[in-house]
Amino acid sequence: MTRYHLNLFNDTDILDEEGQDFPNIAAAVAEAVRSARDIIAEHVLTGRTIHLQHRMEVTDPEGRLLSTVRFGDVVRFEQ
Repeated sequence: MTRYHLNLFNDTDILDEEGQDFPNIAAAVAEAVRSARDIIAEHVLTGRTIHLQHRMEVTDPEGRLLSTVRFGDVVRFEQ
């Protein structure tokens, strides 16, 4: 298991100082996607604005950026 940090950059930036253990980067990114969708869902339920440029960043323990999950990339809209 490797430790990854899932940092949130939206209305309030939250740095994940503890981190979480995942088997690989793909699992960490999948969790970042799930977290971003949860935040978006909460915004929908409470009538708050969703900013599609907000993001989750996956970093290693040294703070190196490994992946960026933008809110606009994890939802689909259709008319």
